[in-house]
Amino acid sequence: MIPLPETIVCRAQSEHRLELEFALTPEHPCFAGHFDGLPVLAAVVQIGWAQALAERYFDRRFVFRALQSNKFQQLIRPPVTLTVELEYRPEKELLTFSYRNARGLCSKGAISVQAAVP
Repeated sequence: MIPLPETIVCRAQSEHRLELEFALTPEHPCFAGHFDGLPVLAAVVQIGWAQALAERYFDRRFVFRALQSNKFQQLIRPPVTLTVELEYRPEKELLTFSYRNARGLCSKGAISVQAAVP
């Protein structure tokens, strides 16, 4: 797994909703090899981070089952400050995410998950 950003600021949190903010520089490992001269935050990293951040801040483990309705609308290139919104919907076993930068929505989607028994 690509390491999470070092400094993450929690802007809002409730039992099932979360808003985080962090900055990414071109030197962050998430950009290594993707792509030389034109660094881009890969979709697979965005999905992995959404699950990892949800696990960290909601203090539970999720078993990944499937992707649902994911849209990647603009490239995320460094340097950039991102806001990530996460919502866990336990009744639907769904984790939704969206990434935004200063220009607006970058990506959004949903991950079908199963909450693991502690």
